[in-house]
Parts: sequence; C-alpha cells; structure tokens
Amino acid sequence: MRLHRAPKAAALLLAATLALSACSDDDPDSPEPSPTPSSTSASPTATPSAKPTEPVLPKAAKEATEAGARAFITYYWDLINYAQVTGDVKALKRASGPNCEGCHGGIDAVRDLYRDGGSAKGGKYEVRIGHVRTITSADKTLTGIEAKYDVRNSRQTIYRGDGPPEVSEPATTAYLSYLIWVDRAWRTDVLEPR
Repeated sequence: MRLHRAPKAAALLLAATLALSACSDDDPDSPEPSPTPSSTSASPTATPSAKPTEPVLPKAAKEATEAGARAFITYYWDLINYAQVTGDVKALKRASGPNCEGCHGGIDAVRDLYRDGGSAKGGKYEVRIGHVRTITSADKTLTGIEAKYDVRNSRQTIYRGDGPPEVSEPATTAYLSYLIWVDRAWRTDVLEPR
C-alpha cells in the first residue's frame, strides 16, 4: 500500500495509483542513506505454501539509542509489510502514537481494504535510513529521534471487492519520522513523506 501526503484535514490513505519519486535531502551534512539490515523477523511475503508471520521486535530496538531507533524504524516498516499482506494491523497500531496521522491513515486504509473483502499482493518496503538525530524536550523528560530515510516499494497489486486490480509500480519515497521513547519503548509519532 502506497502512503502519500493527503490534504491537511485528511490522514494518509491507501493510494495504489499515486507514486512519489525519490526526494532529496537538502541537508548537506546528512550522509547518503545506507542499507539498513532487516530485522530478524520472518519476511511477511505471502506465498501459497507459507503464511506470513508477525515480525518480532529485535533486541536492538529495545534500547533508547540512535542505533535502537534505527532498528525500530526497520521493524516498523516490517510491521507495515506484514499488515498489508495479512490485514492484521494490531502490532502496527501498538507501535504508533495516538496522534500520528500518517500512521493511523495507513492503518485505517489497510483495515478498510481487508474489511471490505479486498487484499494486497506484493508492495514490500525496504528502508534505507540516512539522517538520525536525538532530540530532547527542554525539561529533559522526553527523548526522541528525528529520522530521514528512503523507502523503496516493490510492485503491488490491490484487489478491491469486484473492481479491477490496481497496480502500483516500484518507487522510492523519502520519509520524515519522529520517534518518542515512552514507557521503555520506541513509538512512531510522526510519519510523513517529505
């Protein structure tokens, strides 16, 4: 499922026909995105003989560090991959902040697609994390991460009820995320294309 920037009042929605090209980071100090090792979770790719398994939070993602945040970002996109091929959004919802419009727009789109008898095939996301920096509230009670990264998706076909299949071609989209360390865990509080 392709995520895109919706009008201000709307959250991110499923849009298989909308493709955002790779965006460049105007920050000259930001390193080029480098491949991020995928988590140890099973690949959520659906095959006729194997049912996808829900990704497991890697040990590295349980640390309040930049490395832990990088591991969490990869895990979060593994959850998106899993949700879009299964319709199961429970873990993705738990990893998302209550006010994250981008997160909940995508969650709602997946839930609605499957609730209405649809499904998705393909569209696996691969994350290349670039810029990551720690941010702290003025009173030092809240720690977070600002992350800029690219996400490449494979070809995806969306099936909606009786309608014709919708095909989304591979594309790369630049994202900005803010993570917050709350109750000894990372959560995504902002997720938007940039």
